[in-house]
Amino acid sequence: MLQYLNIDGIRTIGSVLGQSIALDYYVRQVDGMVAEFTDINRGMEKTGTFEMERKKLFQLVGKANSNLADVILKLGLFERSDIAWKNAKYAQIWEYLRDEFELTQRFASLDFKLKFVEHNIRFLQEILQNRKSDFLEWLIIILIGAEILISVYDILTRSAITKL
Repeated sequence: MLQYLNIDGIRTIGSVLGQSIALDYYVRQVDGMVAEFTDINRGMEKTGTFEMERKKLFQLVGKANSNLADVILKLGLFERSDIAWKNAKYAQIWEYLRDEFELTQRFASLDFKLKFVEHNIRFLQEILQNRKSDFLEWLIIILIGAEILISVYDILTRSAITKL
């Protein structure tokens, strides 16, 4: 493959190594989020309830979305370096190193974890939304009940006045 080291060879190797290191960083970030959701799910399993502030959930959503965007945009995992595009020899080295460092498989694993996080976020958002809907439904029921009580009171006071 690479018979002697030159600037283009170093750039090609550095590009793949940089992607590998950055991928490790994002894997650790996402693993932290997976652990958070695992704790939340275990808590729900034990208590049967979900207690989380809306703000905290939105922070987790933001973190997940930021990590996914960073992986796609900053990591450039699926983009060849300019040198690899221009020279077949460096393209071969680039492909070999990507296979050697298992970048595609590691990204697939990261993507699976991000999908798990995304699924949990949707689920928890639905719970919060249902909770809010329940509150609003009860509020409407209470208001209708209050209106009925006021109407009954009004009818009773009018009938009492007409009897006098």
